[in-house]
Amino acid sequence: MARKFEVLSRENHIESIKLADYATPYPETSKDEKREIAEEPCPSRNAFIRDRDRIVHSLSFRKLQNKTQVFISGLNPSIRNRLTHTIEVWQISVSIARMLRANIHLTEAIALGHDLGHTPFGHAGESELNSIMREARLNGFSHNEQSVRVVSLLESPPNLIPLNSKQEPFGLNLTYFTREGFFKHTDRFLNKCKDKKLCDEFGKSYGTIEAQIVHVSDDIAQHTHDLHDIWKVKVIGDQELDPIRYDFEQFFGDRLFNGEERDISPIIGSLIQDVVTTSLDNLNDKYRGNSGEYKFIWYSDVGNAFSEDIKNLVDEYAIRGDKVNQMNSRGRHIIRSLFDNCIRDPYCLPKDVKLKFPKIIRDKLNDTKEYKKIEIKKGNDIRIICDYIASLTDQEAIDIFHSTLI
Repeated sequence: MARKFEVLSRENHIESIKLADYATPYPETSKDEKREIAEEPCPSRNAFIRDRDRIVHSLSFRKLQNKTQVFISGLNPSIRNRLTHTIEVWQISVSIARMLRANIHLTEAIALGHDLGHTPFGHAGESELNSIMREARLNGFSHNEQSVRVVSLLESPPNLIPLNSKQEPFGLNLTYFTREGFFKHTDRFLNKCKDKKLCDEFGKSYGTIEAQIVHVSDDIAQHTHDLHDIWKVKVIGDQELDPIRYDFEQFFGDRLFNGEERDISPIIGSLIQDVVTTSLDNLNDKYRGNSGEYKFIWYSDVGNAFSEDIKNLVDEYAIRGDKVNQMNSRGRHIIRSLFDNCIRDPYCLPKDVKLKFPKIIRDKLNDTKEYKKIEIKKGNDIRIICDYIASLTDQEAIDIFHSTLI
């Protein structure tokens, strides 16, 4: 008797999806996937679904729930953290990708992993680690580059049998396209790239359409939801928001803004529609077969002005406000103190971190009879400590600070 229902294969799934010409096509072979280590294709998942699944199941992804967005995570359960921000970027990205007939699965993978390299205490923590690494005469620190490092080196490898054996760490072994999307989800890569190897690997093109979609979606999510959060904690009110409402009433819909969840929805919807309309105009006018030659996916001039005004409002009343500044100062102090202590007394580091040092250092750290004075001085060894601190959640950093330095 013939079977009526069968599992949808990877090939049939790919064939059923009709992408626009400018979208990133699905890799057909192992070579096309451009992974560090070639893998046999999964029979039931395309390459980008495979990337997405590895990201969602990673430790770094789970830790985002306890990392700061604007206000320190755990301060108020209704305030966004780095994980809820990531999920909101994912939702906005998928909406735009669907409307543009871009590759939704690649968009998902980039969106869900774009902030894996973020530090505790948000951008204040990132800024402090950047200063520390520059003072150490290293390349500095940037969360988009760290996201690539996390999935390429630091995360536990997937359960796979590689076609080519390799001894060096290779992390989640994601496709080139997903990793490039992490690197290019902000414009920093254009002029402020800190890792020359990554600059050489990914270049200065604007990247795939899907990377560009995540870039603008990150911008939309960050500005609108930061606005919502600072309203909820009463940092701003009608007086501060009214000038923007009057100048850009078309983005607020018919509702009076009272800081409710449903008041943010029309703003996001309006910005999504603005991006889709503008991007289609750009693609129709300028696309000639190379998605990276132009910033195709962005706002209209009016949409960009609206987004910038929201950002400036959040910066003035929250980022530069007393409450956030005090939290940021505390976070920077904790990160620098932890870093200095790890450099001068690496005995305090967890065992799994110590194992990453060269054998000569590991041997000294294993000798607990005399506790010989050890100071971490070499660049690669300092980077191990940087990776460790960047991986901590807010609460982990606070607890370690209290247990070792107070």
